[in-house]
Amino acid sequence: MVEPSKSQPAPDERETVEPRASFIMAINRDNPWLEQAIQSVLSQDEPRFEFLIGANACDDSLWFKLSEYAAQDRRIRLSRSSIGQLSFNLNLLADQAMTPYLVRMDADDVCLPNRLSTLLAAMERDCLDVLGSAVAIIDEDSREIGVMSFPLSAKAISRALTRRTVFCHPAVMVRKQFLLDMRGYLGGFVSEDTDLWLRAERQGARMANLPEILLHYRVHHNQSIMSSLGYAEVASHWLRECLLRPSFRNVGGLLVSLGKCLMARWAPGIRRYLKPRSRGTS
Repeated sequence: MVEPSKSQPAPDERETVEPRASFIMAINRDNPWLEQAIQSVLSQDEPRFEFLIGANACDDSLWFKLSEYAAQDRRIRLSRSSIGQLSFNLNLLADQAMTPYLVRMDADDVCLPNRLSTLLAAMERDCLDVLGSAVAIIDEDSREIGVMSFPLSAKAISRALTRRTVFCHPAVMVRKQFLLDMRGYLGGFVSEDTDLWLRAERQGARMANLPEILLHYRVHHNQSIMSSLGYAEVASHWLRECLLRPSFRNVGGLLVSLGKCLMARWAPGIRRYLKPRSRGTS
């Protein structure tokens, strides 16, 4: 079970402390790293936050486990939905949040202790709408295997949108009012974040990334990965942008996403075709 952090206020103090930000985490199945993820949030050096966990289409055993966590720390607030779509549940949690800032968290990642304090300082200093950070990539055994960094300025983010991922979604902080003004996450099974960044860029949102590593992003065999469906969703987002703002840049984004979609769709068949041929010529 989760142990109290030394940086946390005493239980009776938590009832009167005004939270400054809301961690939001949606989960639909248990995993071996859930306790580590929750503990990393509760151990922040800025203890004034609420932690909203949405159990979407989960079984009763996971709900019971989450309820035990919530009983140990009043900053944790639980909700349960029978709808399994991530975008729906993120919108639900955002609507329930009582603070101006939303901090994304996934149930298999690990926050660094200074994540919240660092993001809050930058968001308030620069009046940003979306703020991300660099992340360290860790494996199933929590060993660091790489680092991902992202474009730092709004201009660099806009230029890179057509070619690459511009935020690590579980590493971002979003201003709640901005998300409400954008009508929240609009859908997609695995591309709800790309859709939001495209709409945000079109509306002139103030976006940035920090160069510091504030999250350990876990890669493992059970996590969802971009498939032909995911790239098809991204292509549909770019098609919308092409129709709303015709430009070579938006057409380029559409073509890149279409190419990735076709590669994801056909690559397995191509590999199966080439494998016996390569054996025959060796």
